[in-house]
Amino acid sequence: MKYIKIFLIICFFNTHAFSNENQIKFPVKYIDINLIVNESLVGKKIKKIISDESNKLINKHKKKEDELLNKKNQILSKKNVLNEKDFENEVNQHQQNVEKYHSNKKNDLEKLNKKNIELSKNFMVKIDEIVINYAKENSIDLLLKKDALIVSNSQLDISKDILDEVNKKIKKID
Repeated sequence: MKYIKIFLIICFFNTHAFSNENQIKFPVKYIDINLIVNESLVGKKIKKIISDESNKLINKHKKKEDELLNKKNQILSKKNVLNEKDFENEVNQHQQNVEKYHSNKKNDLEKLNKKNIELSKNFMVKIDEIVINYAKENSIDLLLKKDALIVSNSQLDISKDILDEVNKKIKKID
């Protein structure tokens, strides 16, 4: 009985320590990086550049594929006219052209992919700097990605603020 009284007295005095008024405020916010990358002015420019270059490559390679297909049909139409050795030489030459085309296409796609990665990486570095400065200026102790959240209060979302900062501070693509 004596222990119960002591326990209740301790609990009574400590309830004030656990009240909402004395809790430490721990600033937590979240950010939607995908929104910032996709909706920012520079992000849209990067997507447009990559899309335009991709379309140019597609058209270039489509023309070359058509040329190679026409050449193949021409060679096949000569099959009965040419002797076997000449026909075989043309087929081998065409096969080398096809292999060269596939190699060039692969190189072009790799270059485009590298450019996309490089532009995106440079852009993300700049976004990170802006986010870090924003967090320091607004005393944000913990910043989470929106993708990692299950449920959250929309008042904790600072994506629009960061998007505005990104649009103000990043004007060109490096």
